[in-house]
Amino acid sequence: MVSPAGAPAVVTQEADLLRVVRAAMAAPLVALDVEGNGLFAYRARLCMAQLAWNDGGTTEVAIIDTLALDPTPLRELLGRGGPVKVLHDFTFDLKLLADAGIALDRLLDTSVLARMLGRKSTGLASLLLSELGIVVAKDLQQHDWSRRPLEPVQIDYLASDVRHLVPLYEKLAAEARALDIEEEVEVECTFKYDAALAPPREKRPSYLRIKGADALDPPSLAVLRRLVLEREQIAELWDEPPFKVAGNDLLLAFARSKPKSLADFSRARRGVSSRLLEVAPRLVSAVLAGLSDGSVPAGDLDRGARFDREVVAARRNREKRLSAWRRTEAKARGVDEQVVLPGHCLAELVSLEKTDVDAVARVQGLGQKRVARYAVALAGMLTNPGADDPAPEAEP
Repeated sequence: MVSPAGAPAVVTQEADLLRVVRAAMAAPLVALDVEGNGLFAYRARLCMAQLAWNDGGTTEVAIIDTLALDPTPLRELLGRGGPVKVLHDFTFDLKLLADAGIALDRLLDTSVLARMLGRKSTGLASLLLSELGIVVAKDLQQHDWSRRPLEPVQIDYLASDVRHLVPLYEKLAAEARALDIEEEVEVECTFKYDAALAPPREKRPSYLRIKGADALDPPSLAVLRRLVLEREQIAELWDEPPFKVAGNDLLLAFARSKPKSLADFSRARRGVSSRLLEVAPRLVSAVLAGLSDGSVPAGDLDRGARFDREVVAARRNREKRLSAWRRTEAKARGVDEQVVLPGHCLAELVSLEKTDVDAVARVQGLGQKRVARYAVALAGMLTNPGADDPAPEAEP
């Protein structure tokens, strides 16, 4: 690994990676970004990891080829024992690293900072331009980072994603400090971290989440279910994302038309690739299996408890009260509404069954500072609507 001071170094050897880790461990802040190939493979794989840190006034950048070497030595740097890591919208990075066996800890997120500061555009390129006057290209966002060799333009792109992250963080953090909202930012980062690693809240099977599935009759829905299952198996076989095997609209069309033979299938040429025609017998078999099923498993259609109209109306009015209060409080404090009450906290407060102070204090992501400042007021608004609050609305 040989590169001029401050120039991005592409790391492909373990010895060089160990040197990078040792050097970065000495920095107080390390910028981090990672790249995968999720748009081009059935299961996304960690392909690149980019680091940047300050060393004696020089910004060092290392681009680690995690396909060429084992990224395990990064665990020390990226884990709890390493320095603070600065990322921009770390949800993707956190999951991809976790899949590679690397736990990411001690994080700061510039996208959270920007949102808490009320920035309208919180993408990295937008923030670098508005905050630091730096223009970076984002034309390789959908590049297949498993492809080798890396071209100079790709190396420059990877470096640009981390080179300016620490200065961006420092500028935004100074503003947050002046507004005394550092704790709120930290609490939001913690909530985002926990949410990223939590099991998905959506319990419905993937075929029911396809737009238009709810309008299908039972036999058509059964066919759609079988087609989605078959697509998944083909995607794994081809090592491609399912949407590249066949789009949802195409499967929905097949669920409606129900091609029962290869001749039927071949007539539906619109949106059918030549490669998909090669596995047409599998898709026809899926259609026939769905017709044999007649309907989908009853448990798939269970959407859980449903609330009566009065409960729905009461929750809508809770949301109106809290939203109006949040706007007023944010204006009085001169901060963004998310600082006063993040949207996810508002949603959980609206759905609380118990509305005392202790119940409010247990809302995830609220944080000690907000609890101390607002818990009593929030419990009061939830429990005893004011006389000037809007009357409960009736469902149409």
